[in-house]
Amino acid sequence: MNSKQTLWAEVDDDGRLILPPEIAQQYGLNPGARARLDVGVSDIRLHRPVTHLAKIYLEPTNRCNIDCRTCMRNNWDVELGQMSTDTFTAVLASLRQLEQPPLVFFGGIGEPLAHPHTPEMVAQVKATGATVELITNGTLLNEKRSRQLIAAGLDALWVSVDGARPESYADVRLGAELPNVLANLSRFRKLRPASHKPKPAIGIAFVAMKRNIADLPEVMAIGRRLGAARFMVSNLLPHTAEMVDEILYENTLNDITYLPSPW
Repeated sequence: MNSKQTLWAEVDDDGRLILPPEIAQQYGLNPGARARLDVGVSDIRLHRPVTHLAKIYLEPTNRCNIDCRTCMRNNWDVELGQMSTDTFTAVLASLRQLEQPPLVFFGGIGEPLAHPHTPEMVAQVKATGATVELITNGTLLNEKRSRQLIAAGLDALWVSVDGARPESYADVRLGAELPNVLANLSRFRKLRPASHKPKPAIGIAFVAMKRNIADLPEVMAIGRRLGAARFMVSNLLPHTAEMVDEILYENTLNDITYLPSPW
């Protein structure tokens, strides 16, 4: 749940809609750009041009230190490794060429903090002017790493919390212990510089499935107590036959209640 800004556009004497310059730049609405409009009864939704890069995912490594039931790794056979210096340098060079840098999200199949140089990578990406976010399982978020990420200028730290009780959490994230993760997050919160809107912002990510959906309200309450300003709830994408039975959305795919209405 992200906060939204309320800004104003103006119509000039020739009937043209004028957007605030910073918004036009942020969304790639440069002269000659072509953008889609969705017209409603009382509103218009303007989409960013498809030619404008909004977000890139940067995966420092596909290694991970725990074994989650929800992970794609349960159904693949891919060599484990980490991003080379040459590849990362090429990504940086590309970012510097963009007029408006996209949001760069450190994440993927692996645990970003399993790469020894992730904080340095965050700092280098921040130097391009990009907004940088990172998702972690929280188990490797020790004091040293916390201080490094804060000093690097990270904008938002997302922590995956798929259960509100130690047993329900460990049932999804095998090899991790909820009290340790929450203690790490609590320390991270306290290490941030004091501010009305402290940075990095803290977010909680939750993968919803039958075995943990009852924990969601308490997960959100825990997140608020730990200073979380953002929450992201996503549906389970099953990668094994066992997990197919855990999805929550099967009945909604063809349920008339959830189909788009012409009215």
